[in-house]
Amino acid sequence: MTLDVRALRDAFGLFATGVTIVTGRKPGGEPVGVTANSFSSVSLAPPLLLWCLQRESTSLDAFTIGRAFAVHVLQLAQEREAMRFARRAAVKFPAGTDGVGEVPPLIEGALCRFDCTVQAQHDGGDHLIIVGQVTHFAQTGGEPLVFQNGVFGRFTPLPRARHVEAWETFSGDWF
Repeated sequence: MTLDVRALRDAFGLFATGVTIVTGRKPGGEPVGVTANSFSSVSLAPPLLLWCLQRESTSLDAFTIGRAFAVHVLQLAQEREAMRFARRAAVKFPAGTDGVGEVPPLIEGALCRFDCTVQAQHDGGDHLIIVGQVTHFAQTGGEPLVFQNGVFGRFTPLPRARHVEAWETFSGDWF
């Protein structure tokens, strides 16, 4: 069976996701950053997360086993940063903002940041699935940047929505 790749990409795009920028440093210290919406939590004990990086990325060597990286969950006002780090560009960090000596570079203003160490890599076809162990995290307030169907937007809760704890046992209507 042959799938229409463009139609498949469009179908995947119907799933609304948050937007992250993942930063790290290449072995020589060069800062790298990529926009990723393939971010997901994996485990609380131990604290693990994952994200995916295209195998053709020039940043690949910054995310090998044991290397430090950070995932920044973007806020609504950070659409420009998301687009800057989504492009293949020689310079993604404005002059003086790459946190020289800081591993990994910091993206100011993010809703939260997860500092991690690459624990594992797994084959994911044309992407590499990177599993990181969270060593530290920090969060601020704000509204998340959301991406769906090729556009940025915001999350709007349903009028009757209530907070649901992830481990809460479902026993009927959540509304």
